[in-house]
Amino acid sequence: MNVVEKRIFTYIQDILSIDDIVTANELLRVYCATFQEYLSHLPQYLALSDCDGLYQAAHSLKGCSGNVGHEQVHELCQQLEEFARVRDFAAARTLVGQLQAIAQEMCEAG
Repeated sequence: MNVVEKRIFTYIQDILSIDDIVTANELLRVYCATFQEYLSHLPQYLALSDCDGLYQAAHSLKGCSGNVGHEQVHELCQQLEEFARVRDFAAARTLVGQLQAIAQEMCEAG
């Protein structure tokens, strides 16, 4: 378990009061699957210059990240929402790259 996963796991236990390790691990697994699902759509929205799709995917990912205490992804998604709103696709691409790196490090290993 890497540092980010440990922080999320601690958030799940302390803030959400889920002490059952099996349940906490399942929540982390579901979060990773959800993270990767939303993330998989972002390059298509960028390629199509679809600011609405980009905003909605960023907004949804922001919400589920906030629910499990993944502050870094939550903050990146807030920025991505703003870039989608102002149609700054170059800046959005940079953030999508950062999100992809986070997902690869955190989710693909587990």
